[in-house]
Amino acid sequence: MSLSELTSLQHTLNNAIDAFKAELAAQNLPEPSLNTSKAHPIDDITYLPTPAMYEARRVALASLGLIKSLVQSPYDALAANTWMSLEVAGVRLAADIGLASVLGDNEEGLSVAEIALETGVDGLKLGWFRETKQGYFANNRLSNLIKKDQPGFHLATYMNDLFNKVTVGFPEMINHSDPEFRMNNDPFHTAFQLSYKTDASFFGADGWLTKDPEEAVRFGLSMGAVGPTSDPGVAADFPWVQIAEGKDAIVDVGGGQGTLCCSLATKYPEIKKFIVQDLPETREAAESFIASKGMAGRVEFEAQDFFKPQQRKGKYVFVMQRVLHDWSTEDGRIAGLTSILSAKMLKQIRDVLNENSCLLIIDTVIQPAVTSDEGPTLSESLLKTNKNVYTPVTPPQFIPTDFGEAGRIQHQINVALTALCNSFERTLPQLQEMVELGGMKIKKVNATRGWASITEVIPQ
Repeated sequence: MSLSELTSLQHTLNNAIDAFKAELAAQNLPEPSLNTSKAHPIDDITYLPTPAMYEARRVALASLGLIKSLVQSPYDALAANTWMSLEVAGVRLAADIGLASVLGDNEEGLSVAEIALETGVDGLKLGWFRETKQGYFANNRLSNLIKKDQPGFHLATYMNDLFNKVTVGFPEMINHSDPEFRMNNDPFHTAFQLSYKTDASFFGADGWLTKDPEEAVRFGLSMGAVGPTSDPGVAADFPWVQIAEGKDAIVDVGGGQGTLCCSLATKYPEIKKFIVQDLPETREAAESFIASKGMAGRVEFEAQDFFKPQQRKGKYVFVMQRVLHDWSTEDGRIAGLTSILSAKMLKQIRDVLNENSCLLIIDTVIQPAVTSDEGPTLSESLLKTNKNVYTPVTPPQFIPTDFGEAGRIQHQINVALTALCNSFERTLPQLQEMVELGGMKIKKVNATRGWASITEVIPQ
């Protein structure tokens, strides 16, 4: 007799929590707590969970999300969603006034009056902080991330503010009164233009970031809190040394500050040279970041517009991470402007590929959200996996293929890309279509412990 959804998910959640706790114990780590101002070792942005811990976390989050939807009143869920924008704004406010830095590591917390005195803001109460006693607040493992010396600070300020504004124009973009605007897929007809009242695209040689260097620096700093969340898995779950053997360098096309190259350089000292390519406006932020990581000798910045012919010809591993998803796939001409397309970028790489070079695309591959009333338990799947090599487990009974709540950020980024630049994260068929339009074909898709997959691409 099959189990009901709720009972099955309860068993799956218990299974996942047990596996998670077992992995903590195997690493001699305590269980995380929300009742302390101290960060837990697994909170470090560079921490990479073991394959079993990573899968246990995904299954636990997926189970919790579904159980919440089954148990919570649908009207309460709708109300919570309606006012979620205020919670998002509250996090940005807390970061802007430096509240997490003011609270520091004080376990007892500060009173509302003390907080008001230190920040110059009237008495406030924010959910990301813990209340140690009535009227006294302290940091927890969530709020620690938005201290001013943490990468998360830039995510909670600049990126939060950017999408708060863009979100306002998103419904109008999708349901615009002008059919030409509504059905357009170029980067000049988006919620960004509507919200910021501009004709410029967000990205590109003549885009918003290019025209405002300070804005570009702030965007780069905020992305510095996004990249490292996937970089550890990208660095560990792919044979970088093997693929770089005999090559002149790894070239990160559109590499921003150089977070990926610095992560790889740190982990693999045997790889001697990395090149970060991006627009000239990125040079200052990139070279500063590279120097801060002590990698100035092995990681260098190089100006390169990825829509122009690639200047590197020879034995190179070309990488495109979080770049192609910023651009649409299909060609089109709107009001005399040719839409800037991901396939065109790929053609610039294809033109320099040879038997001694290759291309790796690092982006999310969107999975369907379908569920099945059949599937192995997490314990059964973990018994079959290699503890030292990451392989995704099969979703347990009633867990969606995309692992639901655990994959939420991938779908959020998908919507964000649509609103910002009329592009999207791709499913495997869509990725295949884009690669073929670029004159190449997919050799293999490699999963990692993070939101990104590494797709090996070769000439057709």
